[in-house]
Amino acid sequence: MSDLANVYNLLRTKYEDNAFSMRYPPTYIRELTERNDKIVFAFVEHNAPIKKEREMSLSPPKTVDRSMSDDLDLTGSPLKDDVILDELEITEDGVRQLKNWTSEEETLGPLSTESARALFQCFINLDCRVGSGELWALCADNDMDRTVLLQLSVYPADARNDLKFGRGVVRFAGQHPCSSVTMAQLRSVHRQRAAGMTHMPKIYIRQWYNLYPHLSVRLSWHTLHETATFTAESKAQVRISQRLSVNSGEFGKSTCLTGYLVSQLQLLSLLSEKIVDIRANRVSGYELYGLTTTSETLEFVKDKINSILCKFQAVELPCFTFSTIAKMVQQVGERNLTDVMERLYDVLILCLNYDDLKACIDYIFQLSAHANIVNIPSTGTRFAQLIQAMIQDRLDVPTLASSEPYELLLEVGFSKLMHDYQLIFAECGFYELEFETLFHPQLTNARKSRYAADSVGRSDKSFAGPGAGRTGLGLLPQPGEMLGVREKSIPVRHFDEDEVRAKLNRLAQVHLLIEHLLSLEEFVNIPSIYGRACEVYLAQLPLSYSQVYHRESDLLELDVNEGKLISLTKNLLPCSRRVTMSSANVLQKLETVFYQNSQPIFPDRFFPQFKQQEDTTEEQMFWCLEYDKIERL
Repeated sequence: MSDLANVYNLLRTKYEDNAFSMRYPPTYIRELTERNDKIVFAFVEHNAPIKKEREMSLSPPKTVDRSMSDDLDLTGSPLKDDVILDELEITEDGVRQLKNWTSEEETLGPLSTESARALFQCFINLDCRVGSGELWALCADNDMDRTVLLQLSVYPADARNDLKFGRGVVRFAGQHPCSSVTMAQLRSVHRQRAAGMTHMPKIYIRQWYNLYPHLSVRLSWHTLHETATFTAESKAQVRISQRLSVNSGEFGKSTCLTGYLVSQLQLLSLLSEKIVDIRANRVSGYELYGLTTTSETLEFVKDKINSILCKFQAVELPCFTFSTIAKMVQQVGERNLTDVMERLYDVLILCLNYDDLKACIDYIFQLSAHANIVNIPSTGTRFAQLIQAMIQDRLDVPTLASSEPYELLLEVGFSKLMHDYQLIFAECGFYELEFETLFHPQLTNARKSRYAADSVGRSDKSFAGPGAGRTGLGLLPQPGEMLGVREKSIPVRHFDEDEVRAKLNRLAQVHLLIEHLLSLEEFVNIPSIYGRACEVYLAQLPLSYSQVYHRESDLLELDVNEGKLISLTKNLLPCSRRVTMSSANVLQKLETVFYQNSQPIFPDRFFPQFKQQEDTTEEQMFWCLEYDKIERL
């Protein structure tokens, strides 16, 4: 990076009349080169409705619907699959389409081809021997070769302190029908430019197919045959990319199938916000938090609580029958709640304000201490432990204060939602969802929130004890911990903001995974890829809940070994193609990339020839580009 910065500073010093930026490559360069390394980019400054800071950009590039990279390790890059709202444009018929360039890139205008060539040649002629990296210039397509990009690769100095240079040029080869582009034609073009070089027989081919507007497949293979065609080989590598519309949480509202899961996520997020507000002495923490327009009276809720705890009820155990993922999601949503705490949670969330919730929890404690409870909750949360201790050990009834009612409810809510998700995956049978494993990497940060339990004084000193330092919501007590219960040391107050946020982020990620699986089942229906999809998607670091909820779309991308996906492309025309050929001699190597796309990849603001035209023929057309790169050996 420092070497490239030296090149950048040298250019800015020597050529002050030109605009330069050290940045991640624009989308059209990434499409052609399949590289994401930073470059120095020469362009002409233009105004646009949206103008962003470019100098020394630190943010990695945003990807479009399909990734050009083979690297599927997204760990540590949670924004890899972001899509910027500005990249979406509304057509005349109201359809939202994804542009192949960003609005920020519409401020990067082209230089004349002569100016770009002169600039690079002057840099080569400099006596300075600093830096290495790639320089690119956007050109105006105003020469005979129709040049749209020039590239200069600067290699580190050798033992004689000599820099080596490589050159690249991208030409616009016109718009042609898909059927008119043949392998023989591309091979002929490459050999003409590689006259006197030995042709390397291996040809690399990649083709993308849009199975559906939100679902694409990339096939990659190489061939050694002189008579090779664009027909995918049976051993081609397959990558599937699916981009689902999130649209600020509307995905959960558009279908009743997962709406109950989304509403639980929203409630947990809201509860955690209220707890933080109360602990920060903000009055907003005590305001109404209901997510629905209907509410029940306090007496109605208390009557339900009494029925759950004090009356024998014949609760039919749920019997799940797996046929599809969609059916399983529906069955889990409609299941009979057999766990006492889950049933209490289902009733307590009917309380629309803090005072009513506190009154209902106090009522539960009173029943537990003075009535004959017949339905004792199983140990799993602090709320359940408190009820058990009051029933079995006659623990004194605690007095709730501050955010404690919300904290007890939040813990049970997490437990219930995790149970819902685990049931879905367990009954479907293609992936074992282990939240302890998923949560573990998120809890290794030693820095705690300023609202962590240990940093807040307890209002009820009677519950301070050996168990007060425990961390982790919903963790089962370890062997011997019940002794702590008999010693009346169950902490009522326990809230770690970082821990809660990490769990909420993971649950949001798990929910998006279910949405992806439902879509794959509906449009592809190849069960053998579901388990792999889960492994790849959950291997990523999750985005924050706020980022997930307010983003436009979410990307799932994975390599699969599944011939059925290849067969789905048999009768489809590719939406884009990339063919790479190479030739070499003892001095240099020439690599030619032939790139074709059914959509233009350059901003039509500066390149009218790339403007999308109304179809005048039923035949699919390709915008064709040729990228030649010469490397000195």
